[in-house]
Amino acid sequence: MGSERERASFGDPKVFAVEMSRLLNSQEFGDIKFIVGEEKRVFFGHRCVLGTRCEVFRAMFADQAAKGDTSLDPYILSDVQPTVFHTLLEFVYTNRCTLSLDTVVDVMAISIEYGLADLTRVCVEFIRDTLSVDNVCEATQAALTYQQDHLADKCLAVIEENTEAVFKTRGFTELSDDTLSYILGSDNLMADEGEILKAVKEWATVNSVVSGESMGEVCKNTIEHIRFPLIDPEELAFIDKENERKQYIPISLIKNAWKFHATKEVDPSRKQTRPRAGTLPKESLKVLGLGART
Repeated sequence: MGSERERASFGDPKVFAVEMSRLLNSQEFGDIKFIVGEEKRVFFGHRCVLGTRCEVFRAMFADQAAKGDTSLDPYILSDVQPTVFHTLLEFVYTNRCTLSLDTVVDVMAISIEYGLADLTRVCVEFIRDTLSVDNVCEATQAALTYQQDHLADKCLAVIEENTEAVFKTRGFTELSDDTLSYILGSDNLMADEGEILKAVKEWATVNSVVSGESMGEVCKNTIEHIRFPLIDPEELAFIDKENERKQYIPISLIKNAWKFHATKEVDPSRKQTRPRAGTLPKESLKVLGLGART
C-alpha cells in the first residue's frame, strides 16, 4: 500500500512545452541532422529526445549504432514534406502541434508511420472537428486509408446528411473507387437513385480522362452499388438507351432492374431493391411501400 506522504506532482504543461520548444530545430546541443523533402531543408535534432519519445527514431539510431557508424552524416528523408516533418518534431518535443486543413492528413499519415498514437489521435480529432461539405470526401478517404473507423463513420454521417451538396464538390470527383464504393453502400444517402447514378457517371467521366481508361473500366466496381431497380422505368429506359453508346453499365444490372419492374418481386436480402433515405416515392416502387402520393 502506497504512502499517503508521497504522490506524483506536475508543473504547468504549457510552461514545459514552451521551454522544450527552444530545443526544436536547434543546433545547440544537437547531435543529429535531417535533410527533408525535395527542398532539402535542414532540421537539427537531439537523439536523446527523439529516441525517448519515438520508437521509430530509437530504432533508427540503434541501427546506426549497431553498424558501428558514429558519423554525423544526416538522415535523408526526401519523401516527406518539410512542414509535415516540422509538425512531427514539434509534437515530439512539446507534446503539442499546429495543424491546418492543408497538412493534417499528411501529418496523420506520418504519425502512424512513426508510431505516434497521441499525434494520430490529435489529427483525427482535428479532422472530425473541422468536417464540412467541402472537405468530407478527402477526410473519408484518409479515414479509410489509415483505418480510422470512428472517423469514417463520422464522415459518412456528414455525407448522408448533405449528399447532393457533396456530389458537387471537387473532392467527390477525386475519390478512389474503394472510397466511393464505401459511400454508395449506405442506405442513408439523401438522394434519389437517378441523382446518385448521375454523380457516379460524372465521377467516372472525370477519372476516365485522367487515367486514359474507358468509363466502363473506371467504374466497374462502383457501378455495382447503384440500385437500378429504384429508378423509374421511364428514366431507366433513357439510361438503357444511353448505355448502348457508352457501355459503362453492365447489361446484367439493367436487365435485373427491368425484371424487378416486370415481376415486382422483392428479395429482402439484396440491397438492389432496398430504398435509401432519399429515395423518392414512385408508382413503380409501390411494392416497396414508396408509391407515388396522390
